[in-house]
Amino acid sequence: MTQQIARYVSEGVDLAKAGKALEVYNQVIQYSGNNSLPEKSHYAFGWIIYYALHQAADSAIHLRKTMLARYLRLNVPKPHKLHSMILTQALRLYKDAGTLSFNRGKEDVVRFSLIRFAELWDISNFRPGDWRRKEYEGKQLGSTVEKFITHYVDELTETSTTPSPGFNRLIDDALAAFPDSHNILYQRGMVHIIEKNKADAIATLKKAVLLAPTKHYLWYRLATLIDSGEDLRLHISLLFKALSSPGPEQFKGKIRIALAKAWAGAGIHKFALHELLTVKRVYSLNGWHLSPEFNRIFKSIPENTSPEDPENAYRRAEPSADSFIYDALTPLEVRKTYHKMPKEGETDKFGNAEIAWRVTDENGGNFWFQPRRFGIDPQLPLGTSLLIKIYNGKIVKAELSPSIRKES
Repeated sequence: MTQQIARYVSEGVDLAKAGKALEVYNQVIQYSGNNSLPEKSHYAFGWIIYYALHQAADSAIHLRKTMLARYLRLNVPKPHKLHSMILTQALRLYKDAGTLSFNRGKEDVVRFSLIRFAELWDISNFRPGDWRRKEYEGKQLGSTVEKFITHYVDELTETSTTPSPGFNRLIDDALAAFPDSHNILYQRGMVHIIEKNKADAIATLKKAVLLAPTKHYLWYRLATLIDSGEDLRLHISLLFKALSSPGPEQFKGKIRIALAKAWAGAGIHKFALHELLTVKRVYSLNGWHLSPEFNRIFKSIPENTSPEDPENAYRRAEPSADSFIYDALTPLEVRKTYHKMPKEGETDKFGNAEIAWRVTDENGGNFWFQPRRFGIDPQLPLGTSLLIKIYNGKIVKAELSPSIRKES
């Protein structure tokens, strides 16, 4: 019987690869029964499990957890390509389990802990190929290590779990390997927050903002580290940077609620009410439930309060955020020298036409950027003078020259 199982497993790898992995997996489980699988078949069965995981439905959370548990009991070579491929399926399972658990009661959720899985998988088994980024349709995709760090930190944050020394070494190695990654800097900042290391968290997130100043969640997370009671202006200005970053209004409810909380805490209820009513309008249109935090703030506002748009207050506070992030960078004067229109039908992920400018400094150095992302009218003429700030070879701050701002 043992030889029959071994033969079936060996022959089953090709069947599994051809799309029949679930069928082969179930047959192997049935044949082996309570007896252990012959050790010489472990490696082949590991590949069958991988193909079965790959072919299983996104919603088959419990089945895929069972498959991963069976794989971890096998005696297979590691580090190895198979071991790495299994990890990619664990990452997929973690993401799918989180998606399916969204807005469900605890009794209806099948959890999957990437942290516990990684302890058994052992992160010392990462291979050089796991650090390699790939390209798909002209876009660079994150490496397996980067994806692992993102999901792992997500679970650390959700469960308030302290990271292991091994994981901290891994994320520091990732910072050295991917110095251009605002996402890895963000994840490092989140780990500092979990470890209650506020100063390092702020310093790390400031670097992330410099790499990606249009990512609203970076500004938002940085704002949460600035106590509104100690520096209301800076806290508000960082939240406003998050609010005014590119992206649809549906993604910014948490930012507006944070602004409402800050305004209400300062006793400026008219601004707080404006933000809450904006959130309520957007959520109602989308059929979403309002959070307990929203309701708590709303109840704290006096009944006779009239809402007032705080836009002017935000504009006055905005220089605080700019100084906080950009003061260490030297401004460079440039002029618009080329106007590039997008191809027909070409828009960004939010549906906006991406007009690009080339600007040139006095030494002939050229830089490209999209003026809309910095609140600059894309239709301004050639020769328009600007002040820019550069970080890591990219424009991270752009504004019209003072003389032009006065004229407008």
